[in-house]
Amino acid sequence: MRSGERAPRASARAKQAKPHLTQPVFPPSALDFAIQSLGFTPDPPQARLLAENPLRCILNCSRQWGKSTVSAVKALHHALTNPESFTAIISPSARQSAELVRKIERLLRKLSIKPRGDGGNEISILLPNQSRIVGLPGKDSTIRGFSSVSLLIVDEAARVPDELYLAVRPMLAAAGNPQLWLISTPSGRSGFFYETYTSPDPAWTRISVPATECRRISPKFLAEERASMSAGFFSQEYLCEFIESEDTLFTTDTLQEVLIPIPGILLGPGKPILHVPLIKDIHARMQLMAMLHQIPQPRAGVYYYIGVDLGQKHDYTAICIIERSLVITGPRDAATFEYPLEKRYIVRYLERLPLDTPYPEIVRHISAITRHPDLCGSANLIIDSTGVGQPVVDLFKAERLITRLVPVTLTAGHHATRHGDAWNIPRNDILLGLEIGLRNNQLRIADTLKDAPCLIEELRNLRRRDEQISPLRGAHHDDLVFATALAYWRATLHDKGT
Repeated sequence: MRSGERAPRASARAKQAKPHLTQPVFPPSALDFAIQSLGFTPDPPQARLLAENPLRCILNCSRQWGKSTVSAVKALHHALTNPESFTAIISPSARQSAELVRKIERLLRKLSIKPRGDGGNEISILLPNQSRIVGLPGKDSTIRGFSSVSLLIVDEAARVPDELYLAVRPMLAAAGNPQLWLISTPSGRSGFFYETYTSPDPAWTRISVPATECRRISPKFLAEERASMSAGFFSQEYLCEFIESEDTLFTTDTLQEVLIPIPGILLGPGKPILHVPLIKDIHARMQLMAMLHQIPQPRAGVYYYIGVDLGQKHDYTAICIIERSLVITGPRDAATFEYPLEKRYIVRYLERLPLDTPYPEIVRHISAITRHPDLCGSANLIIDSTGVGQPVVDLFKAERLITRLVPVTLTAGHHATRHGDAWNIPRNDILLGLEIGLRNNQLRIADTLKDAPCLIEELRNLRRRDEQISPLRGAHHDDLVFATALAYWRATLHDKGT
């Protein structure tokens, strides 16, 4: 050592002498990883899935087949062989996502790797190679913001709402060659899982494994299960068949029939919408609006009913406009010289306002719709005032509407009551009326509406239990259903002269 030079510290010398630690090397094949590293011997369908390792995979499998195990093996292998990668697991609930992540943690311990969280997400694993595995709950509002996902596994996909699935797909956009696996037992003939599995898209690898092909499920057990449940439920849960739920209010075929190729009402800017002086008489107010905007006279027999289901933080404010018209259905009567007429009801407009929209802004937006020239001033506005009370109704009254305002409070009772223009109506009666209208071909939905698929999905989620109609448990929204039900209720009630 030269004069004046300081000796290196002991800790620095020890660091230099410490050998460089390398990450363990795992087989590039997920199948070899399962057998060699984890000691897991997969069934032939599981082996095929792990060996092929498709970019787009949809696995339609029986209960107790082992879909969680094969998902955990796939997720762990992907994370270990792709440093700094991000694997996301989506399930209908946080509990289900956490269960799959715990299964991955148990596999990690077999590799002598101690699981630890990533420090930012409650259900997560951070691996030594800086890869992350994060379990996400089935809520649209809590999963937005995640990106660069290289593997997305949707567990129990048939029970994940379409909205959530559409919200998570953009997570794959920034990752190179990302993988998407949908894994589930069937749940009815609707939703993205059913539609993807039955579509002809060649990009997807489709694997179906009924319980009869699973060596861990004995014929004796299947015989006992078959005897203890309905044939449809057994076929769905164990034979991987897509069966309509027995308590479903509308079948897939029924909902396809209610859509008709007709344009919606385009409530564009058009002519300017002005506030008019406060005139108590609604007819005088409409005459003034007609003069200011040159609104054409309403077509004979054509009326509009605007149903509104109010929401704010957790539910959307949904708007539905039903057009009621009289249609000539045959030749003129030889005796009376009158044409036979039939009433038709068509959903011509649907809209959901963004969450957290303040009530004053909601009121202004809806009030502007009622004054729009395209509606010809011939509309009724039906507001679900349940929960929001009189203050929001007063905001609507302050807007000087040119249409009739009908506040409705939905109840759990059995009889409807009326106080002036305000109504208290049993919730079940509103939905029952909607069911009758759709089943009797009276009510139809314009298939060109942007939110028509959302309304159809909400209708699919309606169930009948003990003579009560209610949305499927876990369904995220029913706002458009109730907005439509309110509009249709008022339209048919109006025709009765009430």
